[in-house]
Amino acid sequence: MPKPAESFEGENRLRKRMRNDFVFFAEHNLKILDKGGGVVPFKLNKAQKFIHKSIEKQKKETGKVRALVLKARQQGCSTYTAGRFYHQVIHRMGVNGYVLSHAMDTTEKLFMITRRMYEKSEPIFKPPTRAASAKELAFNTLDSTYLVGTAGAKETGRGGTIHYFHGSEVHFWPNPETHFAGVMQSIPTGTLSGGTEIILESTGNGPQGKFYELCMDAQKGVGEYQLLFTPWYWQKEYRQNPPAGWDWTQQEDYEMNRVPAEKYNLNMSQIYWMHLKRIELTWDWLFRQEYPTTIEEAFQTPGDTSLIPMELLEQAVSDTSMFKWREDEPRVAALDPAGASRIADRTGIGHRVGRVFENLEYIKGKNTRQLVDIAGEYIDKWKIDRMFIDVQGLGVGVYDILVSEGYAQIVRPCNFASESVDLNPDGTKKYERMRDQCWGRMLEWFVDGPVQIPNLSELRTDLTAPGYDRSTGRLKLESKRDMRKRGIKSPDGGDVLAMTFTDKVRKTLRNNRDRGKVVTDYDELSFGLY
Repeated sequence: MPKPAESFEGENRLRKRMRNDFVFFAEHNLKILDKGGGVVPFKLNKAQKFIHKSIEKQKKETGKVRALVLKARQQGCSTYTAGRFYHQVIHRMGVNGYVLSHAMDTTEKLFMITRRMYEKSEPIFKPPTRAASAKELAFNTLDSTYLVGTAGAKETGRGGTIHYFHGSEVHFWPNPETHFAGVMQSIPTGTLSGGTEIILESTGNGPQGKFYELCMDAQKGVGEYQLLFTPWYWQKEYRQNPPAGWDWTQQEDYEMNRVPAEKYNLNMSQIYWMHLKRIELTWDWLFRQEYPTTIEEAFQTPGDTSLIPMELLEQAVSDTSMFKWREDEPRVAALDPAGASRIADRTGIGHRVGRVFENLEYIKGKNTRQLVDIAGEYIDKWKIDRMFIDVQGLGVGVYDILVSEGYAQIVRPCNFASESVDLNPDGTKKYERMRDQCWGRMLEWFVDGPVQIPNLSELRTDLTAPGYDRSTGRLKLESKRDMRKRGIKSPDGGDVLAMTFTDKVRKTLRNNRDRGKVVTDYDELSFGLY
């Protein structure tokens, strides 16, 4: 018997809402496995709602989605993206969704999420397929497909047009540059990119790699990607009530986690869960990487090998009251030059006044003349008393020209490869080289605290990047060559701050300074520690 007209109208309204409202579609049609193994309706959690709202806003404003999701573990980002792209594929003609994961078992799990969504769908929202394999759903009447692949084979993802691309655990792809050069070229760009979506999601894996670079650029507003970060404490299930009498302040992880606990208003059940998870994972750095509270924690280097602990950096940016530097402290700047031949190289410049490090700038693609001008303008603008310049490589030319142009009383060379001078109480050398000495003095500055540094992800990443060794009795910082072997860039911002400890500096009278005619007012030399 034919359906009444009102039944058709009701069904059409339902179909329209299902097509246009993904959240409604997910809750009323899609099924997922919960963490207990049960099949339940797909209701978005806090992290998923945040991601959805953010990318819907971007799509409304730009006509496309380009999103990077940096996340804690098990927050459902992959499930959200799988559901979103499945929803898109079954409601449009002639489109292709593609998922690329870092490992075969993950690829299989991601496809099973989508396969389950299809199999558990209501019949009226379940388009017929012409193929349904272990890696593909192909819908014959729509001429649309949903496929998955594993990052590993260099040609994975090449060929055909991709309209919806989900990159899963991108920071762990074995050949990220190859895949970005391949699969990304299958996604329409420019005027043809309208409606296409790219969602790249991952937990962190250290301050290196393509995903890290994209996130840092997005954080600075460079490029078309937006960075979305979902901290662990958003998850309702990441809580456990502590036993009676449990006192967090008596636990060994108290000092390490006190600042984030207070800063993010964690309740005691969240703190106790954090405490247990930290014990389970053994290493503090691993907990912070897998369950970060900040972007910096997600990308930190393993804390047991870093000279500068992350908790010291968190303390250095957590005090919003900001104490002031003293007027009797010298303004000590540093310049770490990089050339224009490689656009990835960065020049760092910044200055420190006592316990405050400020006005750090990262600069790319400048030649010697341009760096001379930048340094001179910086000295004049901030009334710098001393600027140390790394004279290994390009820096020697920058230094020589600055001297010839009237800054001889202000600029000083710094050679990180030269011999250190600091001694232990027994007269033995404290550091291997000058670079080790500068970083060692900087560590003492942080430890003695309180200090203040700019709230910049790149700076905190640089400061925690190098490892160290004391097996010879002297502090030896990990070399930049060894860091490159680990895929980690030169810690330029860290080198800039460290160089401000190259030597003691006199304070200059500001009303009597004129490049070559600098009059000093204080006889006592100081590192500017106070």
